[in-house]
Amino acid sequence: MTPSSAPAGAQVPPSDRQPVVRMQGVTKRIGKRTIIDNLTLEVPSGEVFGFLGPNGSGKTTTIRMMVGLMKLSQGEIFIREHSITGAYEQAIRYVGAIVENPEMYKYLTGYQNLLHFARMIPGITKQRIDEVVQLVGLGARIHDKVKTYSLGMRQRLGVAQAIMHKPALLILDEPTNGLDPAGIRELRDYLRQLAREEGITVFVSSHLLSEMELMCDRVAIIQNGRLIDVRQIGQHQGELALTKVFFEVDQPQAALELLTGLGAVLEGGMLTFEGEREQIAAVNSTLVQAGLKVYGIRKHTKTLEDQFLEVTGGERIV
Repeated sequence: MTPSSAPAGAQVPPSDRQPVVRMQGVTKRIGKRTIIDNLTLEVPSGEVFGFLGPNGSGKTTTIRMMVGLMKLSQGEIFIREHSITGAYEQAIRYVGAIVENPEMYKYLTGYQNLLHFARMIPGITKQRIDEVVQLVGLGARIHDKVKTYSLGMRQRLGVAQAIMHKPALLILDEPTNGLDPAGIRELRDYLRQLAREEGITVFVSSHLLSEMELMCDRVAIIQNGRLIDVRQIGQHQGELALTKVFFEVDQPQAALELLTGLGAVLEGGMLTFEGEREQIAAVNSTLVQAGLKVYGIRKHTKTLEDQFLEVTGGERIV
């Protein structure tokens, strides 16, 4: 599907932290089957927001309702406080989207494709086309025919087309499908740059947990059409009050006996301790003063995959 069209001037300043998207009791039924079940969710502005779930959990169905390709059975979706069902034209003007794959005229150049799209929307200038070309890193190839582009380059051209009208919200459904590792990294960097420099909220679904962890500020996890959890991830999560660490020591059993009563345990030959930063430092000092060799201290951090499997009861995403 080609990116959604909308008039220029819909950009939201990065300082505006009101939700760009509000979903209230969104439900989708097909026959007797409930695909999306009472989904209520807010997507903040200026973030890369991930949408995670096993195959068949309802990610693409939700996105199709967000852009008006599928009707809601119940509930409402607001984009910049405009109802997607009651005020579709006002709501969709804030949206750029690529659902499934970006479709381009392969016999035209990248620039000609962007120019063709720009002619359909009032207010998009040649200067704006040049801006988005540079933003997605296609300056050196923009005048080559699209049929010579790699899949990653076509994805970037699709993003350029979707953001020309300065939307508040960019929706991408599985944008990394078919990309090689270099292409995935490039797309990840461009999306974070969009959020940072253009103030665009990026709503992205993907099955690549490791990439979502690197790309997103927070993620929503759905399972069987229901919202399970919303979590901040990566460096945005902040430090927990208690930190679990592993001590690699030369005499694990002796170390355990030394720390009796402090809650330390042995796991796989490693001394494990959970406490505040100062407590961890004190434990290290106790071990050293007792003549034990501490070869290393490793912090235990739950990956996004760990958290995903935890909240979905072990159901894998693919």
